[in-house]
Amino acid sequence: MQKSLYKLADEFLELAQVLVNESEMPNEIIEEILDAHSGEFSEKAWNVAAMVLQFDAEADMVRAAEKRMSARRKVLESRADWLRDYLLVQLIRTGTNELSSAEFVVKVCDNPPRTIIDDEDAIPDDYKEEETVISIKKAELRSAMLDGEIIPGAHLEKGKRLKFS
Repeated sequence: MQKSLYKLADEFLELAQVLVNESEMPNEIIEEILDAHSGEFSEKAWNVAAMVLQFDAEADMVRAAEKRMSARRKVLESRADWLRDYLLVQLIRTGTNELSSAEFVVKVCDNPPRTIIDDEDAIPDDYKEEETVISIKKAELRSAMLDGEIIPGAHLEKGKRLKFS
């Protein structure tokens, strides 16, 4: 049965702790033990890293396909909108209110009324709503804190990441 990377890491750390506590053990023996165990861990870790790179590459390919498909979708939607407008204009122009076939029916219909604002200042206050939007300038905040400024309600935090090269 193969061990998980997590289990191998635990065993490697336990082994390191045992070796630290064994002050009488010669360095050559310690090196042999570590080499024997680290090979399996290193191979598993390498395989996991290779999978990360593979998944990143596949995600890039999917992202590129999504971009192409999105562009194609936008072209199709634009073409359908243009054809819809073209057909509406031509049906109105000829006074045709309905086209029927076995597959579908096309009707010219009235839209519900829409609101057009001609002069925003002339609209009574009863029909206005004030909105307040507060946004935090994170880049400026970060820069100030990097310069040593203490800012209540915020702090800098460093995390860890993997770098593949």
